Amino acid sequence: MKKILVCCGSSMITSTLALNKIKNFMAQEHIDVQFVQCKFSEVPARVVAEHPDVIVPTGMLNESAAGGVPIVKGTCFITGIGADQALRQIKEVLTK
Repeated sequence: MKKILVCCGSSMITSTLALNKIKNFMAQEHIDVQFVQCKFSEVPARVVAEHPDVIVPTGMLNESAAGGVPIVKGTCFITGIGADQALRQIKEVLTK
């Protein structure tokens, strides 16, 4: 099963908004995924523990924290601008 790590500053509000939008899209596309939420500061440890296929931060995330895992910027899920493109990018990463 594919895994998406969604992160934000507090691991609650913006990551939950993004997660719900991604979850709905994945269900429509019939892609079975598991979600993990965390704070930006927890990303390095979560990458090691969870082995996500893609990371979706809702703000600025230092690329070194991702440990080589692809990042798709998730700010668009909060602003509404560019969300369709980000969803396509996430799908592309997951279906390689």
